[in-house]
Amino acid sequence: MKAAHLLSNLGLLGFALASVVFLVAQQVGERGAPESGRREGPYAAVALGLFVAASLAVTGALAAGFREVGFADVTSLLLAGSIGWLAILAHTVFKMRLIGAFVAPLSTLILLIRWFVAPARMTAVPEAKTNVLLAMHVIPAVLGQAFAIIACAVSVVFLWQQSLLKKKLLDQIPKNIPAIDKLERILMLSLWCGFLFITIGLLSGALYAQLNAPALGFALQLKAIWATGVWLWYLVTLLARNAFNWPSKRVAQMSLGGFVLLAITYFGMGFFTAVADVATGGALGP
Repeated sequence: MKAAHLLSNLGLLGFALASVVFLVAQQVGERGAPESGRREGPYAAVALGLFVAASLAVTGALAAGFREVGFADVTSLLLAGSIGWLAILAHTVFKMRLIGAFVAPLSTLILLIRWFVAPARMTAVPEAKTNVLLAMHVIPAVLGQAFAIIACAVSVVFLWQQSLLKKKLLDQIPKNIPAIDKLERILMLSLWCGFLFITIGLLSGALYAQLNAPALGFALQLKAIWATGVWLWYLVTLLARNAFNWPSKRVAQMSLGGFVLLAITYFGMGFFTAVADVATGGALGP
């Protein structure tokens, strides 16, 4: 087995194991401490170690054999690695101890779906003459998706904590998550970064499509239209908060909706258009 495939499989295994251990860590806490006073214990340390190791393995897979894996696998590895490192950053800098419990299963799902469910539309990375322009589209687009996933995880924690505060269940709020005002700032930062990268990816994708118009089929055009709709959704979300001063709860809910739209773009559109290509002998696209 080549190094890239070995490392990518180790990354998948690491994310899957981290998902389980994160859940165990949240259940048992520190030596059976009450939920309101949980601190990081041995299970949490093991989960974080597995998560970091998985992120390193995925990053290593990209570095070790960029051309050894299919194009769909490259985007999957890049997305899983990006949200992994962003989650590690949020854990260490912003003290978001729970974010790994959300991101680890998502990283596992990303790798599983793209490798074992959705058929690959391209079996190899494009030739060098198109690599630069394609990378200018793929990398910002994947980073935009990564920040949107982080925003989704933050939104879940934000809405959960806000619900507990509203019900005055202060004793049920874990001490290992940031205050709600800090969560709001992290959410808005994630949304702004995600919107910026999605915008860059959309513009570079439009340029790539113009330069390669004869080679692009209906399926890719349909995905581009959907991606534009996702961009508009996040634009409306930011306008709702910054121009119309909507409450943070509504913005968090819209962030969850944006994640659903992105999931359809990344998983659903890629899967069904690839199936259509198989059924039509590749008539819908490259």
